[in-house]
Amino acid sequence: MPSIEFRVVPFAGEWPGGGKALSVLEFLVDGVPFLELVRRAELPYALAEQDERAEEFAPDPAPLLAGDYNYPTILSFEHLLGGNPDHTPHGADEHAHMLLVCTCGIDDCWALTAKITAEESTVTWSDFENSQRDWNYDTIGVLTFSRSQYEESLRAAFAAG
Repeated sequence: MPSIEFRVVPFAGEWPGGGKALSVLEFLVDGVPFLELVRRAELPYALAEQDERAEEFAPDPAPLLAGDYNYPTILSFEHLLGGNPDHTPHGADEHAHMLLVCTCGIDDCWALTAKITAEESTVTWSDFENSQRDWNYDTIGVLTFSRSQYEESLRAAFAAG
């Protein structure tokens, strides 16, 4: 069973919209930043799209969109326990939980969502989707965590943040 670690970390840079986000909730799966796992899964699709859109952006290269997300702000975390999503981005399943948000700051623009199921002894993340692209996340698979370890890490992150 993989481990998960939640960490409240300072946001590096300017938050979209001109304000500063003080902290974001980063998560690591078996010590690897979740954002890196997503980037790896998206890379083949993003490279193909970059190639397809080359003419549109010439002479500059088309943007490479793999892993182009921010972690959520620490204000939105209760959905990580499997409760009802606070907000479901346009184009996502109504029961999808937002895990990563667009770098522009608009949830409906670009988000990575998943189904979060909390059982007595486990919390499972499955059915990963990008709200705007039909990319496949099979390389991430289904992530099932020990509920006690999951909740302990989430509580510790917020106590430290």
